[in-house]
Parts: sequence; structure tokens; C-alpha cells
Amino acid sequence: MSFWMESGLSENNLNTITINAPEKLEDFQPVNNDEIQITESTQITELINQNDEIKEKTFRPKAHILSLLGDELIKSPVMAIYELVKNAYDADAMHVNVNFNNIDLLGIASISVEDDGTGMTSDIIENVWLEPGSDFRKPVDPFTSSRRIIKSPIYHRVPMGEKGIGRFAVHKLGTEIKLITRPLLFTKDKEGNVISTSLADYEIDLSINWNHFSQSKPLSDIPVSWKIKKDPSVFRFKNQSGTYIELRGLKENWTKGMAKELKNQTLSMLSPRLKENSFSINLSFDNHWLQDSPSIEEFLNEAPYKIVASVDKNFNLRFEYEFSLKKNEDIGKRTIRNDERYDKNIKSFLRPYLRSLYEKQGFDNIETDEFLREFDLNMQSLPFGDLLFEFYSYDLDSASLRDYSSDNRLTKAILKEHAGIKVFKGDMRVFDYGEKGNDWLGIDLERIQNKEWFSNNQNIGYVYLDPEQSTSLIEKTNREGFIHNKAYDFFYLVLRYLLTEFKNTRATDRNRWLNYNRKIAENNFESRITSFKALVEDSEIDTNDKKARLIKEAEKLEEKYEEDTKVLLIPAGVGMTASVALHEIEKLVPRMEETVRQSFLDKDIISEQVKELKLYTEGIISVLRKGGNENIDLNAAIRRAVDNYRLKLNDRNIRVIYDLNEETGNLKIEKRFFITMLMNLIDNSIYWLDTVYRDERAIYIKSVRTNNIPTVIVADNGPGFKDDISEVTQPFFSRKDDGIGIGLYLVDTIMMKYGKFDTVSEAEIQEHDIPKKFDGAIVKLVFNKI
Repeated sequence: MSFWMESGLSENNLNTITINAPEKLEDFQPVNNDEIQITESTQITELINQNDEIKEKTFRPKAHILSLLGDELIKSPVMAIYELVKNAYDADAMHVNVNFNNIDLLGIASISVEDDGTGMTSDIIENVWLEPGSDFRKPVDPFTSSRRIIKSPIYHRVPMGEKGIGRFAVHKLGTEIKLITRPLLFTKDKEGNVISTSLADYEIDLSINWNHFSQSKPLSDIPVSWKIKKDPSVFRFKNQSGTYIELRGLKENWTKGMAKELKNQTLSMLSPRLKENSFSINLSFDNHWLQDSPSIEEFLNEAPYKIVASVDKNFNLRFEYEFSLKKNEDIGKRTIRNDERYDKNIKSFLRPYLRSLYEKQGFDNIETDEFLREFDLNMQSLPFGDLLFEFYSYDLDSASLRDYSSDNRLTKAILKEHAGIKVFKGDMRVFDYGEKGNDWLGIDLERIQNKEWFSNNQNIGYVYLDPEQSTSLIEKTNREGFIHNKAYDFFYLVLRYLLTEFKNTRATDRNRWLNYNRKIAENNFESRITSFKALVEDSEIDTNDKKARLIKEAEKLEEKYEEDTKVLLIPAGVGMTASVALHEIEKLVPRMEETVRQSFLDKDIISEQVKELKLYTEGIISVLRKGGNENIDLNAAIRRAVDNYRLKLNDRNIRVIYDLNEETGNLKIEKRFFITMLMNLIDNSIYWLDTVYRDERAIYIKSVRTNNIPTVIVADNGPGFKDDISEVTQPFFSRKDDGIGIGLYLVDTIMMKYGKFDTVSEAEIQEHDIPKKFDGAIVKLVFNKI
């Protein structure tokens, strides 16, 4: 069947017309009604039906659309004020005054915003201010389709406004607007540089009543007029340029709470690193609403934990940290500065974060590895440029507050108002990062999973971006953060990396601080039982029988604690092992389904996949099956643990090199415990090997028996430990992106019963003949003498 029959048309009722488009649109002259207007610059052929009628019309928005856009795009009156302040900043103002007049008197209340910027000419009023969506400040480059930055003429500021919607703020605030502006005129050279300036000999006076913009009228049917005044005696701006906006018929009844919120927002609108005397916001209410509003002056210096971290566009990190207590110097101060364990290129350390992101987005291993390869080879710099991160963290329990706070009530009040991580592009803030309840970096979620994390309301943080370098981070039109594009993904991951580094560094000092205040050097259960027994022995209890009974009860408690610890250890180990195997099974099942759907069933392929499935299920069973203390083949158990990671190791091109002494023999231990320990060590090595660029990434496992003492050594050629073994075995301590910090704690706790878990010293490396290339993390499981 031909096209004509399928479409219900015949060749007889169609004309084929070839039209040469004119070089200019205004040169086009239609020949007859059968021709179609063509606006393309190439010769084309069109098929039309002679009986068709062609109509066209442009969009004619109703006037009410301005009010709708103002209400929808500007989410609150406070944000509306912020938009007007940004306009003043973009206009090269040094000062902007925001005054609330008769604010608590209904009907006559008004708001005025006045700046000393460059003002607006009549042409800008007509072609920019009255054209919502204008790209005047950041026009789109026709060749690259990216925004071209036009800096301000005097102070060369990168404009904060870029979408042409800031003027909608006036719709949000009131129904009547009066705008007075006197422009500064510029003479420029061919390159656009300002040669000279002069104050315009006129002033513009514009008034709008938004009530006239009803829904029934098209927007184009409501003219806006303004006066160009020439008499200097009636000018508002007599000796300088600037813009004055007065708003009446306020849409919101302002309250004391809104006034305090606006003050807090005003304080946070400007970067704390803003140069002195470069831009200021003066806020005034003509009542007493702003009295006793808390200030953050000196507050940041009291923070027990502080970091300043900079990451340049080439991934190079500089990390500075300080722990100090203003009112308790006995605990001691600790600083980290110019430390090569922290100051390094972090590009490779972002790989696990990226891998996790891609997996959450639903990409399979092959796609994820392809993305990571692209990242390794082609991403030479961060898409948002340089980044600076300042972070101040507090503890709010009563004992801790006594050690650093000058005023406990004020500390809590300031944190209540200012807690969160704010973002600044140049001098101005990017909303709504750092607003109340906006835990945009997921800190509270981490706190739920790991108690070493702090809550979002315990911290004040500032992220500083270069406005020129960070144009790829694009603000949403509704001022609710950045659009989630590729640049934002990397911005988010870099901050997550820095927070994880800080969390672990902070935890070391937090634990030391807590222990000092408890006056107990050892806080574990075994230490307390031992102390209790000693107290009983030294007490003046009248009979030995009573002492014996007390000690016996203590020993029962100790036994019960060991039993309960086992009960907790088993699900922890099983959960980790099961998650590894189940994750692989989840990916294997679709492959098996695809295999059996083929018209020709390949028995070899399905046989291999069944073997793979059996391997994973045996991995789960090896930990689930209870066996008690039994003699296990040590080397066979090592291979069993490695097999549980076979696919993961293959995906990441990580070799496992065995150096197993056949004379190591059997070991009396619960098999599930041993496999769980070794899997945790392997899992750690896999994660950290993913952060290094090496031709060959490998794990070395050695078993040896010396003087009847079995020892298992696990080494890799990754980045190695940044922390002491006593720190990494603390519960919930983890430098992994998604780590919960129980792996090495689990290994250490199990080994307390069977021997010792420790790092391998330089002397032992030579003694055990460990190959030199394994210079990363090297640990050992030393079991009790057989």
C-alpha cells in the first residue's frame, strides 16, 4: 500500500511547490495563496493541500500573568526583598537601604528600597525592566549557547541576576509601586572599557498600580508610562545616581517574626568574606522589632571544631583543622595544617562517590565503569572551578557547653537561627541552601545511620564559589538551589568528601573530650567489670563468702555480655555478607533471564551462570550456618571469603595474590566469624583500591604459622591508613562515602576472643617477606597459640 492510500490522500489533490527563501525576511513577497512563507535559508519542497486554511497567531498573555509569576517564582516576602537587594548589587551600588515604614499600621504601611548604584536609563526601563526574562546581564552566546557574562562597569561584579525575574519581587510585596531612578552615563572604548562617566541631566519617575493588570485584559493592552523629569530642584537624587523603589498596598501583614527572619536573611545575604566597605545592606524598622536579635559576632571563634578546606579546579585539596576549648585548656588543643595525609589531589578519592552515585541512578557495572573511565581520562578540572569551605561545629550537651560557650542560651539561639551550610557566589548568597530545615547535604540522614556524624543544627558552614568559574552551576528560577546537572553532581560529591573527612577528624577529639569529662580512661565493659572486681577485693566486706558471691555475679554479667556481643556480631556480619552476595545475585538474575529467552539455549552459558549463583548462595550460607568453635581449614576459608567478592574484584580489575602456607593447617574458630572478618578486610581494600591510579591494583593475602601461632596478613597497594589502628577500630568510624563504621570494629571485637588484630610494622614487613609493591594498608590477624 502506498503512502497516499494510507493517508487518505491522492496525488491529484496535492501540489508540489519549490520555493527559494529570500536572504532577508522583509524581502519576502507572497506570489499567491498557494505559497507558504519560508523563513529558512535553504531551498526546500513542501506538500500542501489546496483546500487547507493556514492561520497563525502569537501568544497574548493576560496581564494577570505578572502577578502569578511574582507569587510563584518568589516564594516569600523575605525572598522578594533579597531579589531587590541583588538588583542593587548588580547595579554597582555600595549601599542599599531597606526601610519599613509604619509597618504595624494596616493600610498605610510601606516598604522602600534605595541604592546608590548606576540607576536606569529610559532605554533600560523600556527594553529591560519592562521585558521579563531579559538576558541583559547574562546574554546567551549564539555560537556556544552558553551564557556570556557581562560584568558591571565600575566594580566589575559578576551579576547575581541572570534570568530577568528579579523585578517580580515588587508584585510579591505590594500592589502599588513607585520607581525613581537617575542613571550614570558611560563613555566606553571599542573594547567596552569605561573611559569616563557623567551624571544624567534627568530623572525617571514611574508608577504602577498592579490592580489595573486584571485577568481579562491582554498584557499588551495595558501601557506603562513614566515621566522623564528635567528640573534638578525636584530630583530625589540630586548629586548622585541611584534607584528608589517604594511599595504600598502591601500584600502581607508583616510580623515581628518576619522582621527577625529578614534580619537573619540580610546578615546571611552577603558573604562573610566580603571585602570591607564594598557593599552593605542597611535594614530599618521604625519600631522595636529588631531589638535583642542575636548576633553571630565572636560566635564562630568559640566553635570547638573548625575547618577551612580549599579545593582548586584541578582537584588539589588544602585542609586545615582546629580543635580548641575556650574555657577548658586542660583537654588540649589540636591542629592539622600542611599535613600531606590531607593536602593532596583528591580526584581519585572521588571515584567511590561517583560509583555510588551512578549505581543509585540505575546504571549497571559496565556503564558505571565507562563513566569512571571517562572521568579518569577526560575530566582534567572541576566544572565549577575553585571551592572554599568553612565549617564550624558545636556540641550542645550541658557539659560540653560549659567548656567553650560564653553564653549557653545565646549559643543555642544563634544556632537555631543560623545553623546550616550556606553557599555564596562571589559576594552574594545562593538561596535556599542553609535555610531552616534544608539539610541539602543529607547530614541528618547520616546521623541516623552513624552516631559519629553530627546533626545539621549543630553546625554553621559557608561554601564560597568564584562567580566567573562557576557559571555551570545554574540557579533555579524559583530560588531553591542549583539545577541538578553534571556540575552540581561534582559540587555535591566534593562537599560530601570534605564533610566525611571532617567527621572522622572531629570524632577523634570528641571522644577524647567525652572521656576527659567522664574522668574514665577506659569506658568499655570489660574495664568496668575488672574495676568492679578490684573494688570488691579491696572492700571491707565482713565475710569472704559475700565477696565470692559478688565476684561470681560480676563474672556472670561478663559471660552474659560476651553472649550478647556474639548475638549482635552475627547479624552484623551476616548483614554485610548477605548484602554483598544479594547485590550480585540481583544483577545475575536478569542475565539468566536473558539467557533462557534466547531461541537457542547455550548450555555452557547457563551452566556458568548457575555456578555463579551457587557461589553466592554458598557465600551467604558460609556465614549463616552456625558451627561453634570448630577446626577449620584456614586456607580454604580464606579462599571462600575471597570467592564471595569474585565478581566485584573482576569488575574493578583487582587481583588477589595468595601466599598461603600449606602447613598453616587448621584453626579452632567459628567459621562464620573468620569469613566475616576476612570479608571486611577485603571489602576495605576493594573500596580504597578504587581510589588509586595504578597499572595493577592488587590484594595480597598471606597465611603463616610461627611457633604454633597462626597469622593471616592482608595487604594492598592502595592509599593506606590515614589514622591510627586504635581510631579505625572505634565503632562508627569510617572514611568511606557510605561507610557505617562497624567493619573494622567487628574484626577487632571478634579478635579479642581469638587473638589480636593490628597493623604490620616495618620490621614485620621484612620478616614476612611481603612484596614491596604492597605499600598501602597492611594488617594482620594473629591468633592464639595452638
